[in-house]
Amino acid sequence: MKRIRLLVLAGALAVALPFGMSSVGATGSSGSSVYIQDYVDYNLVGTQLDVGLQVRCKDSTGFGTLAVQVDQAPPQTPYPVGFGSGPQSVVCDGVTRSVGVTIVGFGFDAGRAKATATLTTPTNSSGNKTAMKYVTIVVV
Repeated sequence: MKRIRLLVLAGALAVALPFGMSSVGATGSSGSSVYIQDYVDYNLVGTQLDVGLQVRCKDSTGFGTLAVQVDQAPPQTPYPVGFGSGPQSVVCDGVTRSVGVTIVGFGFDAGRAKATATLTTPTNSSGNKTAMKYVTIVVV
């Protein structure tokens, strides 16, 4: 029953995000944006997370790099701290795109965590963006 509710919620978010999307916590001035989705998928006994994002950037090279870090502290995790990071290349052609990043780390558990995403572009340093958001790690 909980899975069905979660799937319905995820479906509603997928429909609503493109219409009400904002670059939560993003900084910079070039028209680039980074939006971190509210829910993160937990798997492999707390060693991997899948983070969904919406990213827009424009660079003459046509690509950029996204680095995502997730931190989790007690009481959300039974360990002293849960942490991990992961990189992902992105297309920077001015179009908003869905991006998935797998975080490899340690000590994650279902609950609240802080996610930080930094978008960098090779030739347009003013297009660099950083977004921070508290997310909910869920077991699917």
